[in-house]
Amino acid sequence: MTQKNIDVMDIIVGKMAEGTTIADALKSVYHRRSVCIPCNESDFNISIMDLNLSNRTTNALLRGKINTLSEAISFCNGNKITDIATLGRLSGIELFETILNYCWNRMTDNEKIYFLIDTVKR
Repeated sequence: MTQKNIDVMDIIVGKMAEGTTIADALKSVYHRRSVCIPCNESDFNISIMDLNLSNRTTNALLRGKINTLSEAISFCNGNKITDIATLGRLSGIELFETILNYCWNRMTDNEKIYFLIDTVKR
């Protein structure tokens, strides 16, 4: 690992130690939002209703026939989130951050370490 990577890792871990969410910690380091979202297969079938999204975002996803976490991730991988009618940029950011935090909170400590190392390498 290079010194630059260690510095980035220190920033991410430091922000999280201060109580910052994983999404906000990553945003403080990366100016782009191309972060690989870690997700266990057991979480794929969770309803988007269980993600505690705002009503506006939830309703827009449901109208776009996106009902599960798996469908949301698949859609985001192949399309712009704003391709869903009435789902704007801020709702897309909310969705991304919610999915990232949801998946992060279900990872083991080892999975979190590997995810952070992989993210820094990217």
